[in-house]
Amino acid sequence: MVATLPRVLVRGLPSTETTKTPVCIPIPTQSRRARFRRCHLSRSNDPTPVPEDPQAPPDSLRVAFACGGAGGHVYSAFALADELHASLPHSRSLFLGNPAPSLESSTAAASSYAFAPVPPCLPSALLAAALHLHRFRPHVLVATGGPPALPSCLAALLLGLPFVIQDQDAGPAPATRLLAPLALRVFLAFNAPVRLLPKRKCAVYGNPVRMSIRNYRRVSKAAVMARFFPRAGLGCEEGAEVVLVLAGTLGSPEINVAVLNMYYEMLTRRKNRYLIWQTGPEDFCEMESLVRGHRRLFLTPFLHEMDIAYAATDVVVSRAGSVACTEILVTGKPTILIPLPTIVDDHQTKNAYIMADVMGAKVITEDELDSSSLTYIIDEVFGDEKLMAEMSQKALSAARPNSSADIIRHICSLIGPTNPT
Repeated sequence: MVATLPRVLVRGLPSTETTKTPVCIPIPTQSRRARFRRCHLSRSNDPTPVPEDPQAPPDSLRVAFACGGAGGHVYSAFALADELHASLPHSRSLFLGNPAPSLESSTAAASSYAFAPVPPCLPSALLAAALHLHRFRPHVLVATGGPPALPSCLAALLLGLPFVIQDQDAGPAPATRLLAPLALRVFLAFNAPVRLLPKRKCAVYGNPVRMSIRNYRRVSKAAVMARFFPRAGLGCEEGAEVVLVLAGTLGSPEINVAVLNMYYEMLTRRKNRYLIWQTGPEDFCEMESLVRGHRRLFLTPFLHEMDIAYAATDVVVSRAGSVACTEILVTGKPTILIPLPTIVDDHQTKNAYIMADVMGAKVITEDELDSSSLTYIIDEVFGDEKLMAEMSQKALSAARPNSSADIIRHICSLIGPTNPT
């Protein structure tokens, strides 16, 4: 019997008592009422104090990052911040993002970066961003996209602060087009958007990738498989075929339903196949209630330690967000992409077919997606070792693993020697 999702999905998350591994960190989602509450400056979401480093010189670099919403916007900002602090240990960072609970607020807390909330309504967001920037006095603002980016850049303009933009997609976001003439620089992942923006402002470096993902090979497959599949026993990595399904930061009912209708038969038929299935927080409880437990299945709402997931994985099934595509190239994983067609400018479809040209990634449109088509393509990829090797080699050849370092160096060259403001 083919399972279907009810029209309204359960929004809750499992209790922390049932979470036996630190690999997944649930990200709570806002209720429908919370999303539409009146705009106001939050009293309970004051910015995290930015601690003073007693060893830091008085002119240490201060950088504010504005990001929010999709994982691509958020993780690009944190990849740049990590690179900045690796290069300049005494530098200080502040993240401007959607109020908690949000991906950026929880990621900032886990990374020990200071965080300041920017409310969703533009007038209040502009005021809040201006106050946070005035207190922090950054030398530069780095905007990587999402709702907080536009008001933060406008606030920077009002305060006379320079800002740069990092756009992850094959087509520039509307906010990027609006702000590009006013930005100090626009860092792009692809060459195509240059023709739509002021050419003298553009620099194409690729997308930032977190250090942990760039170094994922340092983790042994045996160790991470023991974490994901503790009931599979010792030596389970020998001949194992591990599929990683990424339904996106917020989840995808279409992908989850397709996987739900094929996973058990696949695991029963293929005794050496394993499945790491990230459902997204909004769909997790519904999936958990419908899934039959299996020792070769790891079901989770969210994966924060993606380096560990990639270390265990042989084939990735994913949405075609820009940062996901960038991570796939850097890790060299054979990939099946299912682009989300409802995104503005349909940039995921553009990303997917660029990946098909660059590394030979398989693409399934949502109209084609069902349990049969997904099973067929997964089996096709695993059944052709030459194809998998070619995908991996082409991906690694096309990757730009040093994008984060290149962008940070460029930013530092733009602002020159720092002086207290």
